[in-house]
Amino acid sequence: MRLSRLIPGVIFATFPLMAQETKAPARGADELRGSVREWIETMQKIQAEEDAWEKDSEVLRSYKEGLEKEIEDLKEQIERAKTRKEGGDKQSLDKLTERDRFAAAQEELAKQVRVLEQELAVKLPLFPAPLRQEAKVAVAVESLQKSLQLPPDKQGEDVSKRLFNAIELLAEVEKFQQQVHLHSELRTDPQGREFKMQVVYFGLAMAYGVNEDGSFAVVGRPEKDGWKFTDRPDLAPQIQQLVTSAGSEKDATFTQLPLVQP
Repeated sequence: MRLSRLIPGVIFATFPLMAQETKAPARGADELRGSVREWIETMQKIQAEEDAWEKDSEVLRSYKEGLEKEIEDLKEQIERAKTRKEGGDKQSLDKLTERDRFAAAQEELAKQVRVLEQELAVKLPLFPAPLRQEAKVAVAVESLQKSLQLPPDKQGEDVSKRLFNAIELLAEVEKFQQQVHLHSELRTDPQGREFKMQVVYFGLAMAYGVNEDGSFAVVGRPEKDGWKFTDRPDLAPQIQQLVTSAGSEKDATFTQLPLVQP
């Protein structure tokens, strides 16, 4: 119970006592009144202290509630941060895994491109002169030869460009392989005489050539170290007929020629 409720009652209860002491000496009455006054002042001080304590307690309770709310907010923030961190860690791990897969794929691609370049280099002697003289093929072959000279620590560079070059070279070779080609070439007979000849290439498989008057004829075939041409003057009439048919826009004619074995 608050002291403020007790003080008025105490004062009123004291009045009869004071009235009863009217016959007491004045000094005794004064002492009693002084004691009552001191007691009242003490009670008032106690009441003031209680009021101050209640106010301070209310402030402390509010501060405590605020701190508890702040603690809860911090806990939620920590949990969200943990969730974000876990998600970030997983995302980072996924990125690292993806990077490793990409690096491994790039390394494997570099190896396969190198193998393709080496296999193409082995086949270069099988390219006849007319094919090698084509602009695209000449540039592609030059780039291929430069790539083959790369040291081991440089073989992983420009992989995409080198792959495109190899594919383009293969495309041009395939195009040549699927067609019949008529070309003019200079060739020398066994006596050292040079002739201008018309040579018909059946892709990368066979070639037949003859000079203008039919006195010199050759048959060519690709071998491991390049194209080899053999003198075949006995086939000159048939090859002349083939050349005429290949260079004419009229209907094709049937020409019987032997397939030279390698």
